[in-house]
Amino acid sequence: MADGTADVLTALRSVLVANETVAGLVGTRIYRMHLPQDPTLPAITFQMISRPEDAVTAVASPRVQYTCYAESSTGAAALAKAVRKALHQYYGVHGDIRISRCFFSGQHDDYDEVTGTYIVPVDFRVYYQE
Repeated sequence: MADGTADVLTALRSVLVANETVAGLVGTRIYRMHLPQDPTLPAITFQMISRPEDAVTAVASPRVQYTCYAESSTGAAALAKAVRKALHQYYGVHGDIRISRCFFSGQHDDYDEVTGTYIVPVDFRVYYQE
């Protein structure tokens, strides 16, 4: 992962932690890639799915997925909605990272029968200058 992508993911995590609705649901339980063993739910994981970059302008546009976990389908749906509202159309500057725009690009519902966990992956396209 390029340093810029790591930085933009860290910046967007801080946006979610600072969002009153998201923080009210998960506090700081927003993890890169994987939940901890025996996690407290609800919680969120995030990861980069793909990372295209314009070679001329150096504008990167990674697809980032925020996976919302909860013990009920309504809890997972409420968390996904909070993440969508916090990040869709978001823009801002975080240190050296200038996020020009973050766009919601889709989601779906899932369920893990082994753990009894409801899951909603929420995808975004993030545009930023490297």
